[in-house]
Amino acid sequence: MANTIATPNVPYNTNLQALIEYPKQGILSKVILKDKNCQYTLFCLAKGTDIEEHTSTRNATVMVFEGMGKLTLNGEEIPLNPGVFVFMPADAPHALQAEENLAFVLTLSEQPQPKKSVTPQTIELIKSTAPLLKKQGQEITKRMYEIMFTNHPEMQEQFNMNDQANGSQPARLATAIYTYATHIDNLEALKSMVEKVAHRHVETHVQPEQYSIVGESLLQAMKDVLGEVVTDEVMAAWKEAYQLLAEVFIKREHQIYEQEA
Repeated sequence: MANTIATPNVPYNTNLQALIEYPKQGILSKVILKDKNCQYTLFCLAKGTDIEEHTSTRNATVMVFEGMGKLTLNGEEIPLNPGVFVFMPADAPHALQAEENLAFVLTLSEQPQPKKSVTPQTIELIKSTAPLLKKQGQEITKRMYEIMFTNHPEMQEQFNMNDQANGSQPARLATAIYTYATHIDNLEALKSMVEKVAHRHVETHVQPEQYSIVGESLLQAMKDVLGEVVTDEVMAAWKEAYQLLAEVFIKREHQIYEQEA
């Protein structure tokens, strides 16, 4: 993931065609501009790349510049070719397929207001899964990385693959998830962990939109490993809990990015 290439609140222009660069496989993205309200990112997808169905907490638009593909939005298939403009409301399920090399600009609207807490029912359900996470957490996180790297191979660039191979990264994430599950009703106790992880994310240029990719992969991994234990209610609780934690990280990382700008 490239760093932002424009400075907020300063006039800027560029030739988007000159920025298009296709990877051999997967996705290459370049953040053109990001400020407190919006983010503009150029996505270049290699032919045959699929982005599985997911949602975003922010309104978004797609403006296609080059290539051909297909966007499935709320179950409707929309052909993508040069000049096509699509508006996607927040939380609308969507998936994308690049039939040829495909380049488009994705614009994300203002950040949603962060949640202060989750519901008491969610807290109860999350805490009830803590013993399972303690026992099978590393199996879940290992599966999560398998899913994420298969569906989004470009994400490998932001991870130490040696730590993946020796199991230390899945182990650290498993510990963090278990800690969150046991302290979800006391987020202040997680402050030191959030600070450490947020700085590491900034060092590797983690972007807000990547949290949805991680979240979808994590929830799918929980279902794969824990099976019938992950009921619809448990899945909904973890979706709510993950969104809360993601917003905490996004807010803190935004502050760090601004301090380093």
